[in-house]
Amino acid sequence: MRPFHMLLAVLVAVVWGVAFVVSKIGLESFTPPQLTALRFLVAAAGVLWLPRPAVSWKAVVFIGFTVFTGQFLLQFFGIAFGMPAGLTAFVVQSQALFTVVFAALMFGDRPSSQQIIGMSVALVGLFVIGLTLSGSVPALAFGVIVLFVRIDTVSLRSLIWRGLSDRRPTRRMSNSARPRAAL
Repeated sequence: MRPFHMLLAVLVAVVWGVAFVVSKIGLESFTPPQLTALRFLVAAAGVLWLPRPAVSWKAVVFIGFTVFTGQFLLQFFGIAFGMPAGLTAFVVQSQALFTVVFAALMFGDRPSSQQIIGMSVALVGLFVIGLTLSGSVPALAFGVIVLFVRIDTVSLRSLIWRGLSDRRPTRRMSNSARPRAAL
């Protein structure tokens, strides 16, 4: 990989990580639905110059709706109800774990023993991190529940999208979790 591409990869990771902190700051001035709508209003500017994707309107509406409500709205509610921004950034990555489980249930994809070991280590890590939390337990618990519903929605959306394409999200999602699991 060229140094420029490595720099771009680091830039993406930094922007992605900072986005959770910016979300927390934004929730001081906006409600979760308002912040979600604002985010999509800014993101919608791309329709002015980007070509329409080569998929049906049904798929575009489905993905837009699930990203709007299932991903960002629930994520912002989770943060608003006490989930720390840094922990949110970490917890939402458990989406890869849920995607593998849902793919096994929905499509009969069987994870390898290596994937099962990796998912087990990741779940233990999430549990250990959860033990370190402090603050209002009911509010934080609600934030965690909302985030896990968000994760379920994103995982299921990935698998439904699979029906619209020829990709195999199970392997891609589990492989993308390896660098984070190593940390």
